[in-house]
Amino acid sequence: MVISILAVFAVANAAEQVPAGVSGKDGLYESLISDMACLCGCGTTLKTCPHENCDKAVPARKEIRAMVDSGKSGPEIKSLMMKEHGEAILASPTFKGFNLMAWVTPFVAIIGVGWLVSLILKRWSGNRAPAPPAVSPNKETGSGEGDPYLKKMRDELEKYEE
Repeated sequence: MVISILAVFAVANAAEQVPAGVSGKDGLYESLISDMACLCGCGTTLKTCPHENCDKAVPARKEIRAMVDSGKSGPEIKSLMMKEHGEAILASPTFKGFNLMAWVTPFVAIIGVGWLVSLILKRWSGNRAPAPPAVSPNKETGSGEGDPYLKKMRDELEKYEE
């Protein structure tokens, strides 16, 4: 479980970095519009909104571009956008408070369901009839003479050999 939590934080940390090949103000702008959700209801980011003249994405992009050009930092722009639009503007939830559950719950659910499935499989496989004990030869003679099943088998075989 600790590993899955660390993996979540590593992915989130990687999302904060500027995309490769883009630097400076353009890189910051691209990173910000990739990290912010379009509020028109399309369920995409500001960068990938499918509506050509979206009444939410176009003004938000212009606002972010103006803030980037004025020299504001990424965290500063994010906090200003969150104040204006709320946490709904973020494409992924923050790692604070109740939003932490959005990151942790899927991993806990997967682990819980895996544990439940393994428990069910163990119970199903555990209901089989026990195997009969193996016939071991007599320790003294090495022939298994004291076993009644072996004696009966030999008697039956002798009937067919005659």
